[in-house]
Amino acid sequence: MATEGFVVLDVPDIDPDTFGHDAGAVALTDPAYDVDGDGIFDTQTFTTGRAAVIASDMDADGDVDHVTMIHEDGAYAAWEFHRDGEGVIHWERSDEGTLGNG
Repeated sequence: MATEGFVVLDVPDIDPDTFGHDAGAVALTDPAYDVDGDGIFDTQTFTTGRAAVIASDMDADGDVDHVTMIHEDGAYAAWEFHRDGEGVIHWERSDEGTLGNG
């Protein structure tokens, strides 16, 4: 009987419980989806801890520049990567809330 192998993808170093403004740059290692339709895989989804994570590299530089996290309780947060004029990295929360009847 043959056993089919499977590939375990690397996931970006994102912890939904601690991710925030002071998080550093995050490499997108195994994008599997083309969410903007330009023919280039730019997004990876995964689950970690108690949340689903959608991480995207929309400018194709190899680093995540948009993260959305949806926690099991329905809370969600979206973050955008920014580099200021002095080159300092920070993440800015662009959206947050709760899905469902809460």
